[in-house]
Amino acid sequence: MLPHILILDDEERIRDLLAQYLDDFDEFVVRGAESGEQALGMLREQPADVAVVDMRLPGMSGAQFIRKARSLGLCRRFLVHTGSVDMVLSDELKELGLVRRDLFFKPAGADDILARIRELLPEAGV
Repeated sequence: MLPHILILDDEERIRDLLAQYLDDFDEFVVRGAESGEQALGMLREQPADVAVVDMRLPGMSGAQFIRKARSLGLCRRFLVHTGSVDMVLSDELKELGLVRRDLFFKPAGADDILARIRELLPEAGV
């Protein structure tokens, strides 16, 4: 069974480009969502192994989404993909298991994100 990856970004172009890039490797089932609320609905139907999450979203923030998805057991590992160049991991995100290597600044190279996903999958039990 292939690992499930969720791309959560309200910018359709970024979401689609990253999803298409990851999908080209035929290693994952990749889905995209434009809001935290939509992503949680998708995860309730099919949990993800790794979620790539934008922090600035309409409605629920990326940090709120990560906290909720983790507390519901819908995803175990998260990557932050943000356009906020001054973003640092909050203590809350660190407590949820995120480390500096899980933080990517836009425009991050998709190959760097792919490499980190591959590192995380064994930790996610895949």
